[in-house]
Amino acid sequence: MHYYKRNIGDYAKKAGRLSMLEHGAYTLLMDAIYDREVFPTLEDALDWTWARDEAEIAAVKFVLTKFFELQNDGRYVQKRIQDELDSYKAKAETNARIAKDREAKRKSKHEPSRNVHEACEEKHEPSPNHKPLTINQEPLTNNQYKYTFDLNTVNTKLKMAGRHEVDQKYIDQLQSQFELYYADQHMVANKALVKFVQWIMRNQDSDKQNTAKPQIQTSQQRTASEMDRWKQGIQEALSDEVIDVTPKKPFVIQEVGNA
Repeated sequence: MHYYKRNIGDYAKKAGRLSMLEHGAYTLLMDAIYDREVFPTLEDALDWTWARDEAEIAAVKFVLTKFFELQNDGRYVQKRIQDELDSYKAKAETNARIAKDREAKRKSKHEPSRNVHEACEEKHEPSPNHKPLTINQEPLTNNQYKYTFDLNTVNTKLKMAGRHEVDQKYIDQLQSQFELYYADQHMVANKALVKFVQWIMRNQDSDKQNTAKPQIQTSQQRTASEMDRWKQGIQEALSDEVIDVTPKKPFVIQEVGNA
């Protein structure tokens, strides 16, 4: 156990007349018992409380005899602490059993893997204020997502990886694609978060490459472009040239008489 309840009034009623040294010994002893979930022998109690001189050792012994009962195996046991430890262990066992049952039910479903191109036939009940998606296929709302990604957590992991932060709109745009891609997989929250951050980083790299990629013309495109410019130059030259239609040699007109 990492914590326990301490009733101040009840403690003062039963241990109010202890000296400061004895209060310290009792507090250290209870902390050690709850943390280890076992009761001590005398040697254990002196070790757990770091009792060094005779006064500290005497304080530990007094607390053991006053508030604990010596058992046949040499351990000092207090009924109240024992009851709380038993209750804590019972709850822990119940929680573990529930978790195992839930995992077994999940594995027993044997759902067939769904292709990313197949339509999802599962129907999710919308919230009362949910608006239907339009034919433009707007991003899904948060209450329809399978996973929940906190914006601050995502940005923290991005900054740790040396990437720039994103906003909620960016997350919403990518999450629908992400969940469609992993629709046939069941991931715990931490694993899903790691994969989603990696998904964002790959998308950022793709955007950067598309922005920095120069426009390169193929040899065929360059040839076609040069031909177009050549034809245009000829047309411009022809349109500017003045064509002289005057004959180079004069015509001699002779009258032919009748015989």
